[in-house]
Amino acid sequence: MSELFYKIISPNRKWYWFPIFWFLRVISFFYLLGHHFRLWAYRWGIFPQRSLDCRVISVGNLTLGGTGKTPFVMMIAETLRGNGFKPAILTRGYGGKSNKPVNVVCDGKSVLLSPEWVGDEAVMMAEKLKNVPIITGSDRLQTGRYALENYEVDTLILDDGFQHLALRRDLDILLCDHQKPLGNNHIFPAGELREPASESRRADMVCFTRYLGGPIKFPSKYLGSMPQIKTHLRLDSLINMETGDVCDVDVLKNQPVVAFCGIANPEGFRQILQDTQAQLKVFKAFPDHHEYSLNDIKELESRALQEEAKFILVSEKDAVKLKDIKFSFPVYKVVIDLEILEGREIFNNQITTSRRSTTNRGGN
Repeated sequence: MSELFYKIISPNRKWYWFPIFWFLRVISFFYLLGHHFRLWAYRWGIFPQRSLDCRVISVGNLTLGGTGKTPFVMMIAETLRGNGFKPAILTRGYGGKSNKPVNVVCDGKSVLLSPEWVGDEAVMMAEKLKNVPIITGSDRLQTGRYALENYEVDTLILDDGFQHLALRRDLDILLCDHQKPLGNNHIFPAGELREPASESRRADMVCFTRYLGGPIKFPSKYLGSMPQIKTHLRLDSLINMETGDVCDVDVLKNQPVVAFCGIANPEGFRQILQDTQAQLKVFKAFPDHHEYSLNDIKELESRALQEEAKFILVSEKDAVKLKDIKFSFPVYKVVIDLEILEGREIFNNQITTSRRSTTNRGGN
């Protein structure tokens, strides 16, 4: 369904998709009306906004799909910890089966739940951070209160929180993909925009992710003097899924490899691998949050043998779901590092400044 959706909304769509695309444009008009009513209701207090007794930082985007929120959230948590703060992460737990209102993925010491119940992203963050409480649940007010009552927390980080207006925040960070900051420039379901570009004015800081240099294709009238930073993802290292051995990325140079992932932006992962000068013989993109079967892995191992590949590579997010699988081929987890190319000082100042907002973020 995801592949079909992007075929229909693509500017290069086939002629026979035009009727469906225009039907989606009509639906998007009513979606936009609902969006404006929701903002109006928060602005005038019909929908109440709640506060928590700590600093709240929100990370989100305007578009569907991946803009690198997860590594950015982890970078915020690590920066806060390094500056003496005690953060916790609140996330929805996409892809998990749990219906509980509060799920403690990590208590700041141990990983307590599996990807099956709370989703792959939450578990991946828990495994990498370990010393930061991570809680999933759809109601951020409820999960935030739980974090405050049960852990020594002074800052809450909302993962994918830009549209979550029910909870007041002190810092709203908007992430935009440098290459396609507004997707196809149409509102869902005719496009990738969750909200109009003008809603970027609600943000306190904007980060252009996957920055490759060159101009920013975002309407400057909406950014104004808003602080901006630019980041890029790079391959940091490889970890053998069976032995845990760490390898340098240089081992991939000119080597035939097979890679797969089930993430929101598979092309971004593909590009990172190609930047290493590896010979990417096979690249398989599964749907986001895909639940892997033994047959999936066996098929990939068979393709690797056919292509005489040296490695099978998988994203960190997918790797957390493959721990119980026995591989018959060298499979390596790709460790990605987020670099701030421009605006490191801006980022540090914004993240570490204790500031309590007095304005209604949903109404501005």
